Amino acid sequence: MKEKLYKKEIWLTVIFSVLLMLMGHSASLFVLLPGMQSGSMWGFPIQYILPILMGWFGLAAVCLVMTLVCNKFDDEMDELSAKTKKERITVKE
Repeated sequence: MKEKLYKKEIWLTVIFSVLLMLMGHSASLFVLLPGMQSGSMWGFPIQYILPILMGWFGLAAVCLVMTLVCNKFDDEMDELSAKTKKERITVKE
């Protein structure tokens, strides 16, 4: 069980790190793919408004999801800690 939780923690860290990097650095997509620069959204050039929106609202959404997932993960860790505390044998001399 402990190994499973450690693997889950590593995967959560990797996945949310990648998502946060993508949201925070979305302007790099327009440098890598210059064909995406044509167009507008709400009267603004797409290469300006989309990184701003993804940076503000995208990061906020990813952080909200990350908070919910990590809270559930912490509950699982607390459950494991309580379970191992009960199983622990103490020896008194």
